[in-house]
Amino acid sequence: MKYIWHSILLAFQFFTVLPVHKEIPLSKATITGMFAFLPWIGALMGTVVAATIYSLTLWTASSDILLAFVVVGLFALFTGGLHLDGFIDMGDAYFSYRDRDKRLEILDDPRVGAFGVLSVLFLVLGKMVVLHELFAQEKLTLWMLVFIPLVTRVGMSFYFMSLNCSKEKGLAYFFKTQMEQGVLTGVLFITLVIALSGVFYVTGVSIVPILLMIVLAIAFLLFRQFTLRNFGGVSGDLLGASIEGMEVVLWVTLLLCA
Repeated sequence: MKYIWHSILLAFQFFTVLPVHKEIPLSKATITGMFAFLPWIGALMGTVVAATIYSLTLWTASSDILLAFVVVGLFALFTGGLHLDGFIDMGDAYFSYRDRDKRLEILDDPRVGAFGVLSVLFLVLGKMVVLHELFAQEKLTLWMLVFIPLVTRVGMSFYFMSLNCSKEKGLAYFFKTQMEQGVLTGVLFITLVIALSGVFYVTGVSIVPILLMIVLAIAFLLFRQFTLRNFGGVSGDLLGASIEGMEVVLWVTLLLCA
């Protein structure tokens, strides 16, 4: 039970803005558990966002653009901008059009360049435009706000496990060496079964969540090839960027097909 609690605290500590003022042991069990609980942390954030949107819709005359801004803003707030920072660094590195070693050096550079600013600007604006259209066309339902942050974090964990790290140092490399991949794979599949069962219970049997899973798998395979070709492996910044990018892919999928 202690390992479970430590794993939950680590997931909050490393992947959210919630301050966890406690020294937690970084063992194989707690690190594997951290990634196992991460999708449910995403679902928890999505639940708070869904409750906020429901309240604004019920008790105020909020416009669709305001609702879209609230969704984007709350997720950025809950993660402390961590994933957006990874997307910025990836944009700086990729659009530098330098060799692989230089791109990895740019990933580690804390400074922000013009390409990173433009990348995150298009990401945030694109997400807001798509969400606005979903609200305006009445295609967005509350279960989507919970389901999408859950499955993107499941996908991120599979993406992480499928690649070597781009460098043999840093936090991502340490996590990679400590993860029990067989155990984590089994837990993540159980997580997907539970999440899909919950969605089917709420909405009835629908092809939409299945379609989202298929699109997510294809998108992560393509992003995996992009990672190998341009960076030679995965890093912490690329993990954050993958979550942000895949969320946009799934919102666009819903806009086109819901």
